[in-house]
Amino acid sequence: MATAEPTRADDTGTGSSTGPRIALPETGTRPGTGPGPSGSSDGGAGRPARFRAAFLALRERLLRHPVLSVTALAGVLHIVWFFTFANSGGDLAAQDAWAEFVGRHPDSAYNLAWYGGMHPVSYSVVSPYLMSVLGVRTTMMIAGTVSAGLLTLILIRSRAVRNPLWAAMAGVFALICNAISGRVTFGLGTMFALGAVAAVFCWPYRWRYKRWAKALCAAPLAALATMASPVAGLFVGLVAVALFLQKRRPGAWALGLAPTAVVAVSAWLFPFSGTQPMSFGSASLPLLYSALVFVLSPRRWKTVRVTAAVYGLAVLLVWLISSQIGSNITRLAMLFAGATLVAALPFTVRKSWRWYTAVLALAGFAGWIGFKTVDDIVHTAPAANWSRELAPLVNQLQQVGAEKGRVEVVPARSHREASALAPYVNLARGWNRQADMERNPLFYDDTLNSANYHEWLQRWAVHYVVVPKDEPDGDGGQRERELVRRGLPYLRQIWGDAQWQLFKVTDPAPLAEPNAVVLRAEQGEMTIQVSEPGPILVRIPYSPWLSIVDAEGKSLKAPQETDASKHRPEGTPKTYDNVNGCLTQTEEDADGDRWTVLLAPKAGTYRLAAPYQLPRGTPCPDELKQSAKTR
Repeated sequence: MATAEPTRADDTGTGSSTGPRIALPETGTRPGTGPGPSGSSDGGAGRPARFRAAFLALRERLLRHPVLSVTALAGVLHIVWFFTFANSGGDLAAQDAWAEFVGRHPDSAYNLAWYGGMHPVSYSVVSPYLMSVLGVRTTMMIAGTVSAGLLTLILIRSRAVRNPLWAAMAGVFALICNAISGRVTFGLGTMFALGAVAAVFCWPYRWRYKRWAKALCAAPLAALATMASPVAGLFVGLVAVALFLQKRRPGAWALGLAPTAVVAVSAWLFPFSGTQPMSFGSASLPLLYSALVFVLSPRRWKTVRVTAAVYGLAVLLVWLISSQIGSNITRLAMLFAGATLVAALPFTVRKSWRWYTAVLALAGFAGWIGFKTVDDIVHTAPAANWSRELAPLVNQLQQVGAEKGRVEVVPARSHREASALAPYVNLARGWNRQADMERNPLFYDDTLNSANYHEWLQRWAVHYVVVPKDEPDGDGGQRERELVRRGLPYLRQIWGDAQWQLFKVTDPAPLAEPNAVVLRAEQGEMTIQVSEPGPILVRIPYSPWLSIVDAEGKSLKAPQETDASKHRPEGTPKTYDNVNGCLTQTEEDADGDRWTVLLAPKAGTYRLAAPYQLPRGTPCPDELKQSAKTR
């Protein structure tokens, strides 16, 4: 909240203000509160005095170590969250699924259990692996607790903030609401983002000339923030833009270059496209609070005010232009608008219009994120059948061989199916709104009917449809459930109980054709039996990481140029020995799909997986791609 690179980031700087940042109560005894004369037996008056003295002593100790105190408070609140609201629905369902996938397949770059195939890196570079090691909820507790401590440190080290402890309390409230909503990946990214900001704004005064050291601290943390959560990386980028506009270039480069590089490399190596919706209602409150922070913050808080203006412009652009960001951009305001307004409150004249506006804004902020948090608790808590009565459904799916195709589960409001069933069968969908809107728009554009639902089941090689008892997700889920339950000529119910209905698609499209049978489709690998050599269409969205592997999961050699071809004159078509097979992609079809094509040199068993390796995958050379074209 300073206007230039911090000049006194700790208490070792020059100037007369060398005492603690938070005023401490006097420790001496006050008249009438000290102990009575020796031998006094006035216990009734002595006990309240002793309690008050003990409270003041505890308060003094806590105020002497505010960062530690706020961190401890945040830790306790996150432990309470763990034992009360940390269920398995909502965003936690997605994070559970990703953590379990990378735990089972740590070397796989492509998850076949959702949407035909998704790169874990398209969700997060580091979060799934860290959550797999530490546990999803443990990661949230650590990230939220450390974030509270870092935010308190930033507020206390900023000489411009008069009430850092109260502002930190507002930040703790927002962080615990974020935990209750289950945003573990974003919480982890926020922790690294706050660390990067602290490295820039809390750099010790005695090291003020060591800017290279500051950059070496801030840049890796900014990169980790983006690798943990692209949304958190975006927010670091907004701060970098604000610093750049103030011509504070060292801090801007330290915070801005690393996130940009992470996003660019991730998009190049792990391509992904999708759209996150954002209505005007979702954009209105972030726009309002960016304006309130800009207006109510003191004029000398240039970094805060410029960041608020940049953030407001970003919200407006995201609302106007469809992108993968969408409503995720609201999270910056939900986390830090309250703390900023609390910090700005002492700079307003009591009972002035600015003071009343700030108080009303704080009340509105508490209502906004409080309502959103309660709404998440109510609507994302999974029904008991997802944990207590799932075994009969899994048993039926295994008996009918559902692992040889895909399974569509009418999405529950809690999205618990994304993590509960993904270990057993490959789902036609999952829990990623951007991917769902990109690949399955019929559930969002009010066009769902019997005909296009049948086409969609064929398109994704769905063999079975599951209808849970609990409330479906949104209007699309409601329409899908009504459509299936009403009865469709291409669906036949083969099993059901009080919690589930299982339908078989009577004319399913094969996952691989022609002259091929899928023996098993797992999260990390698909096994195909090919009866004749030639091109095989595999209904997996193409990824450059897909490889042909052996029984041990090791990638087999791609086609090699023949010795005779190497000695031919330049410009002569090359020839290759295709011993193990190779993979390429189809042309984009009317639905925007680019499927995988296996060019099989002989009959036999082929295994498709996506191990991390460079060069990526088992691609077909250009000369062989022509023969791999299918209808």
